[in-house]
Amino acid sequence: MTLAVFMVLQYKPAVLNYTTRFVDFAEYMLLHGVTLFPIADDLKPYPDYTVLNTLLVYLVSLPFGRVSILSMGLPSCIAASLMLVFIYRLGALHSKKWGAYGVLFSLLTWAFLDGVNSLALDIYPALFTLICFYVAYSAELKKDPRRLVFLFVALALGFAFRGPIGLIGPACVIGAYYFLSRQWRMLLLFSFLSGLILAAGVVLLAWAAYLQGGQPFLEEVLNMQGIGRFGSDHAPRYYFYFSAGLFTYGFTVFYAINVILKKYKLFFRSTRDKDIDLLLYLTGWLLVLLVLFTIPSSKKARYILAITPAISLLAAYLFVSKEAAFVRAKNGLLNFCLKLPVLGLGMLVSVLVYNNFAEVALQPNYLGAGLGLFALLSFYHARREYFSEHPYREFMTLSFGVGAFLILDMFFFNPITYHLELMIEPTPKFLPYWFW
Repeated sequence: MTLAVFMVLQYKPAVLNYTTRFVDFAEYMLLHGVTLFPIADDLKPYPDYTVLNTLLVYLVSLPFGRVSILSMGLPSCIAASLMLVFIYRLGALHSKKWGAYGVLFSLLTWAFLDGVNSLALDIYPALFTLICFYVAYSAELKKDPRRLVFLFVALALGFAFRGPIGLIGPACVIGAYYFLSRQWRMLLLFSFLSGLILAAGVVLLAWAAYLQGGQPFLEEVLNMQGIGRFGSDHAPRYYFYFSAGLFTYGFTVFYAINVILKKYKLFFRSTRDKDIDLLLYLTGWLLVLLVLFTIPSSKKARYILAITPAISLLAAYLFVSKEAAFVRAKNGLLNFCLKLPVLGLGMLVSVLVYNNFAEVALQPNYLGAGLGLFALLSFYHARREYFSEHPYREFMTLSFGVGAFLILDMFFFNPITYHLELMIEPTPKFLPYWFW
């Protein structure tokens, strides 16, 4: 279901910004065949990315003989959909309710949706971070150490898709989990084995770079994917991931922080129930990634996409706990969900008025947003008794809010930002939407 939603959200006439290079990579591979690194202008290999995402786009595009919006987006959308599957599975280790609400909060996370829409490669390390944590946590919970084989497979895949940072991020999260759960032997063993995988990955990366571009390209790859991330012309902005970068994650991070602040005192007790244990591990996951990505000079909100599962499940605890401390926050969110379609229609009217005075008009999709929001409102008023009396009233109400948020994302926010960026984009890549 979410794969279909993400593929629909991909709709746009052209690819813009840094994503245009991914179009070039795929088109050059269609013309010149598979290479060890993506190739860009003048058929020179590009040092900043591994080839695996380009290879997937190439394989999807190959039967149709051309690159399209859908073939560009399919691998990223599958990865994002698998993230939601594993978010559900992780929460369901405690209760299906926790997992289901975790999925809904993920879909309320603006930076996550934006990362999927912009084809950010950071979606892959986010997926493998989640898989690593699920495998490690479920292996301990179910007393099945055989599962840990998949932990190291996921680490290797993280490196394959995103280079060293694609392994270091998941490894730090799992290291934090073993540290907080006081599994000292596993922490040492995991650190040693993940270090071996990192070393082997770097050797293979360097070998592939040398084969394709010789010594100069090898040095460029090691600099771009390693040392260059720590020393650059970007301002350090050490506060970024604790301020603007974090709050692009919207409602979800707000409620996740709310849960942490209300429950953190229980983290320090010698005996905790399993739900509090998971909250502690998710908090460690969030904090270790914020600190890790603060170290490099280059900072963008999409670099910390791997916090999405952690903050989604933290926020979902609002609907799991029976404590009175969370009732007000939960009811406030549900009331906001019911009002969101009306607020969306108000935003449409505001933009319409604004455009009469603005030098640069904003261009939302009035028809799509208006019809979608009116349809939601009509459904709610026609079935209002279900929202008030149904045993799954809270889940239905939050789903209603998610539906309104997705409509606004697709027909309001995305078209506005797309047209504003198109005005300043020097090299837009106009592609057909369909595969054929």
